[in-house]
Amino acid sequence: MVFTRVSISFLAVVLMFVFGIALVAILANATTAQAQTTRYVKEGSTGDGTSWATASGDLQAMIDNTGTPCQIWVASGTYTPSYEVGGTGDRYRTFQMENGVAIYGGFPNTGSPTWVERDSATNVTVLSGEIGNPGIEDNCYHVFYHPDGLNLDNTAILDGFMVTGANANGSYPHYYGGGMYNDNSSPAVTNCTFDGNWADYGGGMCNWNSSPEVTNCTFYGNSANYNGGGMYNYSSSPEVTNCTFSGNSATWVGGGMYNYNSSPEVTNCTCEGNSATWDGGGMYNYDYSSPAVTGCTFGSNSAYFGGGMYNYDYSSPTVTNCTFEGNSADYGGGMYNYNSSPAVTNCTFSGNSADDGGGTYNRSSSPEVTNCTFSGNSADDEGGGMYNYSSSPEVTNCILWGDTGGAIYNNNSSPVVTYS
Repeated sequence: MVFTRVSISFLAVVLMFVFGIALVAILANATTAQAQTTRYVKEGSTGDGTSWATASGDLQAMIDNTGTPCQIWVASGTYTPSYEVGGTGDRYRTFQMENGVAIYGGFPNTGSPTWVERDSATNVTVLSGEIGNPGIEDNCYHVFYHPDGLNLDNTAILDGFMVTGANANGSYPHYYGGGMYNDNSSPAVTNCTFDGNWADYGGGMCNWNSSPEVTNCTFYGNSANYNGGGMYNYSSSPEVTNCTFSGNSATWVGGGMYNYNSSPEVTNCTCEGNSATWDGGGMYNYDYSSPAVTGCTFGSNSAYFGGGMYNYDYSSPTVTNCTFEGNSADYGGGMYNYNSSPAVTNCTFSGNSADDGGGTYNRSSSPEVTNCTFSGNSADDEGGGMYNYSSSPEVTNCILWGDTGGAIYNNNSSPVVTYS
């Protein structure tokens, strides 16, 4: 009987202890939830931002002066930067994100909308660098400028905006990243469109030693005077998921995306209708870049070398379950490899065209091509499916049929072709 009483008493103590821990956790979560501040921004408003009725019209003021953690709800409309950063004059005006601050666009601009009424496709919320005369010449250098030292992480969130109208054509560093420039900063960017931005390098976005999370975003109609029309990555490893790169252009290389000593993870993305005057209409990988490209589509991109993708200078991307269709170039319609050894697995090359190497062109390269299909590609001269120049690709369990200009053309090359 004594043993039973002791056991019951001990059990009661244990239950009280567990209940106490649970209660503390609940109270802590409740306190955290209560500490979460929400501010409201509406075009043309002049309030303090504490409610929709007293909304602010100054987005940056809400970011800077609210404290963290914080959510900022922004109604549809067009907003331009108000603060000058990195120089003096209107062109230095820019937005800056902050750790612990989540910025959400897509709310209706009437009444007091709730979260369930938020729809960024219907309620378009624009962050614009268009501050002067109509046209891009006197626009802000960057819509978002995150210089070294800001050190953003993924608690800095941008969700549901159109970012447009930047013209990064200034002096260093203001020729990088028109729509967004990240230097040692890695924010989370979701459900955003980067449209009609311009820069010398990285019209839509430039990441410098940065690894932002970019999800469900569209990069459309951005331009680079040199490299990286849609996105420019330098020593960076962004996670780019479910994004579309369309209609971007670069005067030199990397119409859709430019990677310099970078290893981004690019997953389930579409890269379509981008162009570069020289190399890599869809994607350009340079100087030991090793992106992981999975489940992506490269279609109707164009360049002189490598319409869909160009890999150069010891770059070794892993390209898996991707489709290269309808890309065009003088050399390497779908893919051009120069001194590089990508691993290409379970991919389809279809309807690509070039003078040489309609599907792929390998120069001084040893790619591993496994379980791939080359069909309906064309070369005006040689190598409708694949052109090899001083190269030793390993081609395993691949199907090559209906390629105009021959399936494989070898010039001083010794490919290893294996069928199961």
